[in-house]
Amino acid sequence: MRPPVSRAVRWAGALVLAVIVAVAVFSSGGSRPNETRPVTPDVAQTEFGPLAPSDVDLLVKVRQAGLWEIPTGQQMQQRAGRAVVADVGRRLATEHTELDAIVRQTADQLGVTLPSQPSSQQQTWMEQITAASGPDYDRTAVNLLRLAHGNVLPVVAQVRSGTRNDLVREFATTAATFVTRHHEYLESTGMVDFAALPAPPGTPTPPSSPAPAANTSAAPASAGAFGAVVAAVRDASLSSYLAAVVAFAAVIGAGTLLDMVVRGRSRPAPAGPAAGHPARRYPAPPPFPGPPPPPRARPRGPHPRSRAPGRATGPVAFAILLVAVVVLPPILTRATTATPPESPSRSTAVAAGFAALDPAPDHVLALAAVSRDDGDSGDNRGDRNSGADANGQDGADNKNADNEQGSGSSNNNNDNGNNNDNGNGNNNDNGNNNGDNGDGNNNDGNNNDGNGDAEQFPGREDAAPPGRNDFADIGDVTDVLAEPVARAAASTGSYVAQCGTPEPGLRNSDNWIVAPGKVNGAQHMHDYVGSVATDAFTSGGDLLESTTTCSFDDRSTFFWPVLRDTTGVGPDANDDGGGLDGNEGEILQPANVVLQFLGSASGSVEPMPQLLRVITGDAKAVTNGDANIRAQWTCRGFEDRASTQYPLCPSGSRLLRVLDFPSCWDGERLDSEDHRSHIEFPDEQTGACQNDTVAVPQLRMILAYDQPPGRTFALDSFPDQQHNPATDHGDFVNGMPPGLMAEVVECINEGLQC
Repeated sequence: MRPPVSRAVRWAGALVLAVIVAVAVFSSGGSRPNETRPVTPDVAQTEFGPLAPSDVDLLVKVRQAGLWEIPTGQQMQQRAGRAVVADVGRRLATEHTELDAIVRQTADQLGVTLPSQPSSQQQTWMEQITAASGPDYDRTAVNLLRLAHGNVLPVVAQVRSGTRNDLVREFATTAATFVTRHHEYLESTGMVDFAALPAPPGTPTPPSSPAPAANTSAAPASAGAFGAVVAAVRDASLSSYLAAVVAFAAVIGAGTLLDMVVRGRSRPAPAGPAAGHPARRYPAPPPFPGPPPPPRARPRGPHPRSRAPGRATGPVAFAILLVAVVVLPPILTRATTATPPESPSRSTAVAAGFAALDPAPDHVLALAAVSRDDGDSGDNRGDRNSGADANGQDGADNKNADNEQGSGSSNNNNDNGNNNDNGNGNNNDNGNNNGDNGDGNNNDGNNNDGNGDAEQFPGREDAAPPGRNDFADIGDVTDVLAEPVARAAASTGSYVAQCGTPEPGLRNSDNWIVAPGKVNGAQHMHDYVGSVATDAFTSGGDLLESTTTCSFDDRSTFFWPVLRDTTGVGPDANDDGGGLDGNEGEILQPANVVLQFLGSASGSVEPMPQLLRVITGDAKAVTNGDANIRAQWTCRGFEDRASTQYPLCPSGSRLLRVLDFPSCWDGERLDSEDHRSHIEFPDEQTGACQNDTVAVPQLRMILAYDQPPGRTFALDSFPDQQHNPATDHGDFVNGMPPGLMAEVVECINEGLQC
């Protein structure tokens, strides 16, 4: 007996049903994972009044606006071709950072969960802006930002007029002020295409014109049904894919079982004894051959062997369809969307540090662009340095001035100049000098352990000004500024501590980390920000109880050697740490100080403990070698290159010192005997922490100065290091309150720029 429905029809029906169920489940899936939306009841009761879904939606939209406009504004400062656009980017980044702090505080008070990623539409805008270049970059950035602000303003106004929550009403008023001001910033560029903006709400759309799309992730009308399918596949989440696969497999499995049941019922039963009759026993066949049996009738239907492929058709088809369902959506997604980076990038966080500086003038950016395009700065050297000939002359004049001011003889100074010209001659000569004096090793020991007489300071007889080869035109520098390699799990956020610029009254030549208890233990002057309790006799308790120049009660201390204009005369010309140690000239006040904490290139970071001591660079690199050199010198506008020489910057560009600190902590010690082994740098290739260390926020110092013309500036140093720029270094002791440190870690791990 054959089944009432053919096997092929049954399988076709099962496949159709499986596809229908899979599509239904797939279409009901959520949005992309990065579009996190809080799940809240229709109206929640709070101490500030009822909290409606529209109130929550306002907080979410303002939060997401900051998540994409802060990095975009920071990028505009670096890439905008027009100064007015760069300035607008700076204003947007600064004010959205302030607004983001307000919305996060408001959400915490209301118990609202905020997203940590921009929406898919905002990410598309960011990709479009990043992909643009030249004048098109300015136009794209301004118009997309203006479009975004135009979308948010009606939401703010509607919530402001209808909310019954006092806190939301106050926030909406604040947000409206920010958004309206940002409209004015963007429109002041004169680049807004008002005709391209969507019609205001309530404006009738002409029948001949298609209605504007609700969001850019929807498929264009011209794409038809296929475009809609592609858009749905592109915007679906991973959970939707998995649910569709499970539903498809469930239906196919049910169909297979049903087919087995139907086939089992339709198969004729084997012959057996009739009911009510006992089974008969037949005698054994005779031992001799009987007549041949009659030929068997050929059964209807295909030969039994031909059914084996048929039985395998169902599983094979199921396997093929299953592979197609799993593999096809990612292929469609890659084919219809911009290719994302293989891993999160730290470039936005790194750029945020430079964006906190005053912008470089237009002519400096133009020179930097020409230098990058040409790849050879020789033709532009005269233009970059408001007269490189003047720099050379100033250098020669300064050399004579240094000969007069130096603590040694003129012949001594000239010899040191020759040593610098010979590259590593300083190292050999200094080593010989120490050996000749017979007290070089003892002197180093005195510096490091802080024991010894405070009136006896070593190396003063070897003091000398920097040589001519300690300087380099920034256009001739080809080394790239160090930026850690980002891995898939990188923590890409950053936090900038607001600590102001150094106060002259806090300067001293002590170093309570390396030479505790010894006055003039550094033999060169330090600039300080943060805690005001910073001298040779500071203790951890003093630090945490002191007043501070930093915001949020951050009592950390940050210090570094001062930079001097060697044509002037400093107030410490006859003092320890100043002229008596060969550090002569007027101390230059930094124009900007950026203290930025970055994440790990290989994963998340953990909080660093209070009173953790961290140093970077080597103040005695000339005698110790280059193993611990971390000095990076560059110019504003040329941040993509760095040198261990003093850079000669073009007129209008500021000199920059960039110091990266180690960030892989052993998890136990706050300090170590060599002040290095308890916290080390991550692996240069992988960005990972090794030797059982854990990643903590990495400090980057960026110091900007108005550079004197020519070779007329020098870094303070130990006398026998002769102001070599490779000896640049910095010191940091963590004094952040635990709550602030937790927020810094959260900001960095969530990929935010705070």
